[in-house]
Amino acid sequence: MDKTRFIETMQSFGRKAKTFVFSTNILVFLFFVAISVGFWVFASLNKTYEDRVTINIKYINVPNDVEFSADLTTTIDVKLKDKGNILIGLWRNPSDSLIFDFDQHPEMAKAKKISFQSASLFEKQLRAKMPSTTVIVDYSPDDIVIEKGVLKSKSVPVKLQRSITCNDQYCLSDSCTINPKKVTIYASQERLDAIDTLYTSLLEARNLSDTLRTSLRLNLPSQVKTDRPNVEVTVPVEIYIEGSVVVPVKAINVPKQYKVKTIPSEVTVKYNVSKSRYNKVTPGGFNICIDYEDIIDSNSKNQFLMVKKVPDGVINYKLSPESVEYIVY
Repeated sequence: MDKTRFIETMQSFGRKAKTFVFSTNILVFLFFVAISVGFWVFASLNKTYEDRVTINIKYINVPNDVEFSADLTTTIDVKLKDKGNILIGLWRNPSDSLIFDFDQHPEMAKAKKISFQSASLFEKQLRAKMPSTTVIVDYSPDDIVIEKGVLKSKSVPVKLQRSITCNDQYCLSDSCTINPKKVTIYASQERLDAIDTLYTSLLEARNLSDTLRTSLRLNLPSQVKTDRPNVEVTVPVEIYIEGSVVVPVKAINVPKQYKVKTIPSEVTVKYNVSKSRYNKVTPGGFNICIDYEDIIDSNSKNQFLMVKKVPDGVINYKLSPESVEYIVY
C-alpha cells in the first residue's frame, strides 16, 4: 500500500468513527446511561447509613493559672445514623468545633480531675446543627476526663525590642513607653525562676516623622502563659532644633594634694534636641571632663574631653574644642 492510499484509508476511517460517535443512536444511549446513573445515585443516597465523624473540641475561658495534662481529649468521634444525602454534609467542616466553656462549669475551679459524660456535654451542641431525623448512635470516648494543674504566677517588666530610624530633622523626643510596664505570667515555679523580663516582638519603623502608637505581641517562652498577649507601645517623635551652650570642664579622680586647671576652662557644645525639650537644656545637664589618671599616663599636654552626661533628648552633640591643655599644680 503506497503512502497516498494509506492516508485516504485513515481519513475514511476517521470520518466513519466521527459519524458513529455523534450519531443519534450513541447520543441517545449516553443520555439514558446518565439518567440511570442519576437514579442509582439518588436511590443510594436515600438509603439509611451509619457514619462516624471526628469533631474537634475547643476549650474556652480557661483560667490563666490552669494547665492541662498532656493526655487532654481534643477530638471526639460521633457515630451518626440517617439518610446518605443528609450525612454527607454533617460536621464536615474542619473549623466546626464542640465547645467546652470553663465558665459554664464552676465545679472545675476546685476539682483537680473530673469526668463528664460526652452525651451530656455535647449532645445539645450537636443537635443544633443536625436535622431531627439524625440519630446519634454513640460517642467515642464515652467520657471526657479533664485533669488540670495549677500554675504559679509572677509579675515581670516588659522591655521593647526596636529598630527605629527618624526622617531628616526628626528625632525621638522622649523614651518609648510601654503600657502596661509589667505583666503577670503563669508557669511552673522552675520556669518562673528563670524569667526576669519579657520582651516584645521586634518593632521595626523607618523614617518616622510623627509619633507612632502600635500594639506589639509579647515573646512568651514555651509553656508560659500571660494575662495579656499584647502591649501598647508609644514612640514619641518630633522635629528637632539646633542649640548650643557653654559648659565648664571638670577634672575627675584628682588626688587631694593636687589641682588641675584646663585651658580653656569651658567648651561650647552644639547639639540637636526635640522642640518640646529645647528650653529644658541647660549647661548643668552636661558633664564634660578630663581624667587625672589619663593625665599621669600621658606624655601629651593635650587631653581629649570625655562626655559623661548629656540632658535627656539631646542628640548629635559636638564639642568645640574637642581637647584642652592642662596644668597640674
